Amino acid sequence: MNQYIDLFQSQRALLDARSLPVFNERRQEAFEAFQRLGFPSRKVERFKYTDVAEAFAPNYGLNLSRLRIPVNPYQAFRCDVPNLSTSLYFVVNDSFYKDALPKAQLPKGVYVGAMQDGTFKDLFGSLADVNSDAITALNTMLAQDALLLYVPARVRVERPIQVVNILRSAVPLMANRRVLIVVEEDAEVRLLFCDHAADDVDFLTTQVTEVFVGKGAQVEIYELEESTHRCHRFANLYADIDEGAHLTHATFTLTGGLTRNQTDVRLSAPGAEVQLYGCVIADEQQHIDNNTLIEHCASGCKSRELYKYVVDGQAEGAFAGRILVHENAQQTDSQETNANLVCTPEARMWTQPMLEIYADDVKCSHGSTVGQLNDDALFYMQQRGISKAEAQLLLKQAFAEEVIHQITLEPLRDRLHHLVDKRFRGELTYCRGCKLCSH
Repeated sequence: MNQYIDLFQSQRALLDARSLPVFNERRQEAFEAFQRLGFPSRKVERFKYTDVAEAFAPNYGLNLSRLRIPVNPYQAFRCDVPNLSTSLYFVVNDSFYKDALPKAQLPKGVYVGAMQDGTFKDLFGSLADVNSDAITALNTMLAQDALLLYVPARVRVERPIQVVNILRSAVPLMANRRVLIVVEEDAEVRLLFCDHAADDVDFLTTQVTEVFVGKGAQVEIYELEESTHRCHRFANLYADIDEGAHLTHATFTLTGGLTRNQTDVRLSAPGAEVQLYGCVIADEQQHIDNNTLIEHCASGCKSRELYKYVVDGQAEGAFAGRILVHENAQQTDSQETNANLVCTPEARMWTQPMLEIYADDVKCSHGSTVGQLNDDALFYMQQRGISKAEAQLLLKQAFAEEVIHQITLEPLRDRLHHLVDKRFRGELTYCRGCKLCSH
C-alpha cells in the first residue's frame, strides 16, 4: 500500500500534467479514501476469497508520461470473430488508440473514443464510489485516460462495437483503465470487450467501468478474457438502469492468471431489468473470483443471474452474489444460480449466493451446486465407444453451454463454442498473436 501512496505523492504533478481536469479534480478525494481504506484483507466480506494486498505487492512500472507504445493493432492484434461485422477500436494498456479508427461510420451522434474535457463531467465518477472500494479509489487516483461510449436517445446501433484491450510492455507494467458508457433513452447498442496480452511479462490491470442505461434503453455488454498466467486483472463495473431499460452483462474468462470481477448493478426505476452471466474455465494455478451485487430499488424490476465454473488442475474459483431488495421494491422478480464442476482433488471452489429482502411482495430464488463429472454419464458414453477423455470433454462442454446459449450474437456464440472446445482440449493456453480465428 505504501508504495502507491509514495508514488502518488511524488508523481502527482506528472499525473495532473498528462490528464484532463475531470481526472485531476477527483484525485485528491480518491487518494484520501485509499489512504483510509487500504487494501482490503480477507476479513472484508467482499474480498474473503482473494488476497488483494499480495496481488498488488510487486513493483510495476506505470506509463505516467503517456509515452507512445509502438504497436500496429491491425497487423498483430486482431480479435476476429468470423461473420461478425463490428466497429473495431483499440485500447493499448490504458490509453485509447486513436491511430486505428474503423472506416465504417457510426450512426449520427454516437461517439467512441477518448473522453474529452467537460464531456459528461457530472456522470464520471458518480457511480464508482471511491469511499467504499479501495480498488476504485486506487484506479481513480492514478487513471489518466478514459474510453467513452455514448449513444444518444432513440438511436439504434446496428453494428456491434468491439473494443480490444491490448497489454503491451517489455517490462512489468500496471495499467489503470477507465470506461464510461452512456446510453440514453430508448437507444440500443451491443458491446464486445476482448482482453489480450501481447508480451510475456507481468501485468497488473485495474479497470473501472460506469454504465448508465437510460429509460427504455437496451444494452448488451460481453467481456472475453484471453490473456496469460502472468496477468492480474481487477475489474469493477457499476451500472444504473432506468425505468423500463434492460442490461445484459456477460463475462467469459478462458485464460489468465488472477482475475477478480466485481459487478454492482442498481435497478433504480420501475420495470428495470438486468441479466448477469458468467462462464469460467480455470486450470493450473488460475484464480478467478466473481463478486456481484444487484440492488432492487424500485417496484416491478427483474434480475436473472447465472454463473458457471469448470475448475481443473490446482485452480481456485470463487463466486459471491448478493441480491438486495429494498423496502419499496415490491413485485421484485429475481433468480440467482451458481453451478460448478470441480474436476480434480486439488482444485477449489467457493460459492456464496445471498438474498437480502426487505419487501414482502417478491418472487426471489437463489441456489448453488458444486460437483464432479457424472460417473454414470461417463460410463454410458464409454460403453458406446467414446474414450474417457473425450467423454469428459463433452460433458464439460455441455455444462458450459447454458451460459454460451444466452449470447444473442450468433457469430460470437459460435466462436465461443469453438474457443471453449479448444480450451478444454488444452489448445488455447493463451491467445497467440491475438488473432482468434487462427486457433
